Amino acid sequence: MTSLRDRTISGIFWSFMQKVGSRGIQLLVSIVLARILTPKDFGLMGMLAIFIEVSQTLINGGFNQALIQKKDADEEDYSSVFYINLLASIALYGILFFCAPLIADFYRQPILVPMTRVLAVVFIINAFAYVQQARLTKFLQFKTLMFIHIPSTVISGVISIVMAWAGFGVWSIVAQQIVMRLAYAIQLWIRSKWTPLQSFNRQRAKKLFSFGGKLMVSGLLDSAYSNIYLIVIGKFFPVDVLGYYQNARNLARTPTNTLSSVLSSVTYPAFSTIQDDNARLKAGYKRSIEQLLFWLCPISVFAGVLATPLFRFILTAKWLPAVPYFQLLCVVGILFPLNSFNLNIINVKGRSDLFLKLEIIKKVIVTIGIIATLPFGIWALVIFQAANSFIAYFINSYYSGRFIQYPMGEQIRDIMPILLLTAGTGLLIGLTDHFLSGTPDIARLVVGFGLGSVLYWMASRFWKLAPYLEFKHFFQTKLVNRFSK
Repeated sequence: MTSLRDRTISGIFWSFMQKVGSRGIQLLVSIVLARILTPKDFGLMGMLAIFIEVSQTLINGGFNQALIQKKDADEEDYSSVFYINLLASIALYGILFFCAPLIADFYRQPILVPMTRVLAVVFIINAFAYVQQARLTKFLQFKTLMFIHIPSTVISGVISIVMAWAGFGVWSIVAQQIVMRLAYAIQLWIRSKWTPLQSFNRQRAKKLFSFGGKLMVSGLLDSAYSNIYLIVIGKFFPVDVLGYYQNARNLARTPTNTLSSVLSSVTYPAFSTIQDDNARLKAGYKRSIEQLLFWLCPISVFAGVLATPLFRFILTAKWLPAVPYFQLLCVVGILFPLNSFNLNIINVKGRSDLFLKLEIIKKVIVTIGIIATLPFGIWALVIFQAANSFIAYFINSYYSGRFIQYPMGEQIRDIMPILLLTAGTGLLIGLTDHFLSGTPDIARLVVGFGLGSVLYWMASRFWKLAPYLEFKHFFQTKLVNRFSK
């Protein structure tokens, strides 16, 4: 029988291939679209981001995580959740359809009426995919998910770029979202080979909701407040400013969300199976977060240091006003996985009630911070967003650390070598780039990323960083096994 460790490692590999492949394609599509479209087009989509995410959270209702967390989930559980998702999605589409004029009036953008009504179709499409995705995730079938997700991303990306070249403007981004989710849902039904039973068990649904309902409310708060800056900027600043911020945020979050979601999607179901063994949970969490930050920190820091030539080369000079936002959001990106993994521990322990309480506390802090900084302009808002990530980490790690005896101080000591090495390497790249400021952007990027990667890797080897040694051992073991067959 395959061990949990082997299944987890296999899951990480295939999940990594899926996330890197699909999000890499999405990144390329976004770059092409950014070169064709205007900041205003991205700003209009940013205005709808919160409504899309909040509605999806309501439809999902925390049931997916409840299904994964429940050890003995059966067909009645899955079927009951499927019908709840479907009915909720239809109801929410109707609500958003009739509320579209109110959204447009709030932002003073009439085009948001048809955009909202068309884009909201995604809710109903997603309802046909959530349970199938939860089943495949629960059984660590990430290879199947990869062969579903990447074709969906390619198809939607091609259609979106063609529409952008044809002059459809913001509608090319809307089409990308709808086509991607539709292709994904269709393939899930074909490949998962699962269909719901013609029955609904109210008691099973109620029991799942007792856990998932709290996560739903937490998810609503998180969705609303993770996009609160888009609402505030869209309401009080010009739409093109929102476009700059939106694109900077998307680019800064790409490596963070990709690597974090890979490990989170695999470790959550894996850790759920050992939720009563604190020693194994602590060891697994420690290795996971060190390995994640070992790769994420240099990517975020190097990109932030080389942001000006990077934006000018890949997006053109029209996007240079987004550079300062991007650099600060790279800092936020490094802290995101720390917060995400600490919250995962709370969920693994089945404490969705505590999860909800923490989310409420953090959202109160965000509300106060936004009210206090808004009069000082968008820069103050973005600086507060970065500072708030540190506050959130302190809160999350305090409680999760008590569950597995892994307090924040110990966590920081374990990752400090990675942070110091990244900071030192980033400083050397910055000094080198300063002397190359008069050279072509492509030369600055090649020298900067190349020099940084070599120095970081050599220093990791010299100081024998734990994640470096673990990756080297894993790679060598896999290589030996492959050639020995």
